[in-house]
Amino acid sequence: MLSTSIATVIILGLVFSLLFTEITGVSPAGLIVPGYLTLLIRQPQAIFATFFISILTYLIVYFGVSKVTILYGKRKFTAVITVAIVLQFILHAILPDYYIEIAGLTAVGIIVPGLLANTIQRQGLTVTFLSTGLLIAMTYGSAMLLNVTI
Repeated sequence: MLSTSIATVIILGLVFSLLFTEITGVSPAGLIVPGYLTLLIRQPQAIFATFFISILTYLIVYFGVSKVTILYGKRKFTAVITVAIVLQFILHAILPDYYIEIAGLTAVGIIVPGLLANTIQRQGLTVTFLSTGLLIAMTYGSAMLLNVTI
């Protein structure tokens, strides 16, 4: 039952993200991010930590790493994901309660801050966080209407 709920929320998030991106041209930090963060809705500290790590990742990569190496395309994306993963491991070592794992989706959760940071670089912090927040709310509301357990 739990895996069905997880799949339903992820699918809802994917559908809303795809529609939102097609209609507005604004990316909510990747198609999977709103659905994944909706699954964390009952752990606001985990959502806060995800956003915090994404901002810190953006700052480190674009004002640090990019000053000492040439970053573009896949190299830039790899740098963003790598820095986000390292920051998550550091945060987990310091504050283990802030590191929330969803059974079967641990790998997805590891890349979410990197996806957010990459999108922040492309369209800005405000647009990224507002679009992602809106889609989290839409996904959560739809899941509640469908009586899906989160």
